[in-house]
Amino acid sequence: MPLERFICPDKESIGVKDCLTKCRMAERCLTLPTLTLIAEEREWHGVPSTTQLLNGTMMEFLKLTKPYAVDPDRRMFMLAGTNHHKSLELAAKELGLPAEIALSIDRDIFDLLEEEDGELVMTDYKLWGSYAVAKALGIVKVGEQPDPSGEVYKSTGKWGKAGSPKMVPIFQRNASQADNADVELQQNRYRVKLAEKGIQLKRMQIQVTVRDGGLAIATSRGITRNSYRIPINKIEDDVVTAFFATKESALLSALAMGKWEQPCSEAECWEGKRCQDYCDVACYCPKGLLYITGGN
Repeated sequence: MPLERFICPDKESIGVKDCLTKCRMAERCLTLPTLTLIAEEREWHGVPSTTQLLNGTMMEFLKLTKPYAVDPDRRMFMLAGTNHHKSLELAAKELGLPAEIALSIDRDIFDLLEEEDGELVMTDYKLWGSYAVAKALGIVKVGEQPDPSGEVYKSTGKWGKAGSPKMVPIFQRNASQADNADVELQQNRYRVKLAEKGIQLKRMQIQVTVRDGGLAIATSRGITRNSYRIPINKIEDDVVTAFFATKESALLSALAMGKWEQPCSEAECWEGKRCQDYCDVACYCPKGLLYITGGN
């Protein structure tokens, strides 16, 4: 079912169409064009997209069958991501490069193909927070060192004595700690679909813009740049095909039966974080309700 209601700053809700017609508050929380874009949703054609299949079946089933409400303010980063992609798409097309090409009706779209030594490289653009970037890069804290700037502590505390060198963390990239499973599955499915059309890739990568790059929170996680290019590993075709076939069968079965009882896995619900803060339909899900209420 489509997005039905917006949650206003006072936590009351209003129908999306009513909101766009006339604000129920003294003034709009966001401009009318912003709210109009936030209200837009891709039409369901009966064929699950790669993104839908990477998500939990329960979440996607509920989004397709239950009316739900969103806080527009919580969707601003999604809007920023859309604008980010659009700007890069326009730049690519001005250069004559294939960009934002749909692979099928199920809305699978790759961002960019470039030639490298006569072979093709596929790039997908991402706009992520520093936490996700550090996780994808496998950045871990390995120790501490005196601040290279020579800064010292101005007062005594658990951090150290006044006048002693200020200690800053040391970070390293550890490939074994890198977690990019969803993106690797996504990009490999695009690779398989391109191969079916006779297009062979030399390699795959993502180009990530760090949403909070340059801020203290990013540097505290070992993220020192505003952008990163991350190579994507190849996964065997049969593994990719089997994974998505299983997920597609589950979602279509749920829709056909009109019910689904298996909740999202801990990985799919981000150990509950998604249920608590980022799932629009958690209120319809027993597991989601447990996380929202803290088990009460």
